[in-house]
Amino acid sequence: MRLSGSVAIVTGGGSGIGRSTAIILAKRGVKIAVCGRHHELLEETTNLIKSFGGKAISVETDIRSQLEVIALVNSVTSEFGSINILVNNAGVAVAKPLLELEESDWNLTIDTNLKGIFFTCKAVIPELIKAGQGVIVNVSSILGKTGIANFSAYSASKFGVIGLTQAIAKEYDPKQICIYALCPGRTSTNMQKQLGGAFVAELSMPPEKVAQKIVGLISGEIKAKSGEDITIDQQSLKLRRYDMVNDLRQKNYKFRDFASRLKRYLTSNKT
Repeated sequence: MRLSGSVAIVTGGGSGIGRSTAIILAKRGVKIAVCGRHHELLEETTNLIKSFGGKAISVETDIRSQLEVIALVNSVTSEFGSINILVNNAGVAVAKPLLELEESDWNLTIDTNLKGIFFTCKAVIPELIKAGQGVIVNVSSILGKTGIANFSAYSASKFGVIGLTQAIAKEYDPKQICIYALCPGRTSTNMQKQLGGAFVAELSMPPEKVAQKIVGLISGEIKAKSGEDITIDQQSLKLRRYDMVNDLRQKNYKFRDFASRLKRYLTSNKT
């Protein structure tokens, strides 16, 4: 897809992967609409884009609400006239053992990570059809391919994102709409920081690395079939054999000692 002059919606655009994606797209001439639940963060993103001459608007949106998603699409088409690109990046994670997981935790995770994508795709795809061509990138996770302890709701939602992506791809000619699921490993985002010891920060990717993959899929510089799920950071696949959360809780290791043991483990299991 030709990026310059296109219009993109980026959900979760106030920080992390979403902000990085919006900025890279804007630098390549894409008009950007960032959405999310935190107005101040969205404004920071749009101001960053405008500082180098890019075009951007922010629309405060809770993607768990179908009415708010419809209002988002109406705002974007009113401002820019059309929509060509959708990046579904908004997401949440709750790290708890299954028996400690509340129904509210489950609903928050599924409604944001999966139902929100259903709402945005349903609202945006008619606009992509009107535009004649469109690309959707749904951000799943490495945990959408392999579950680990204490992330049952998160893994279920991200597995669902991959299945939804595959199903939608079969409904549309790829010459008209291409849709991909991107599955990053650990990434340095606000969500990861909030999870604390559940992840090892120094082994995380910068969000810009994920954003570059997203932009590559949209532009066609990265070749993939519509409906495909693409993994970033293959090293993350090895971590499913090493349960970080349980090791911290059950054996009560100090975090620094644990990180050292994890590094040695990965080094000894290089393929």
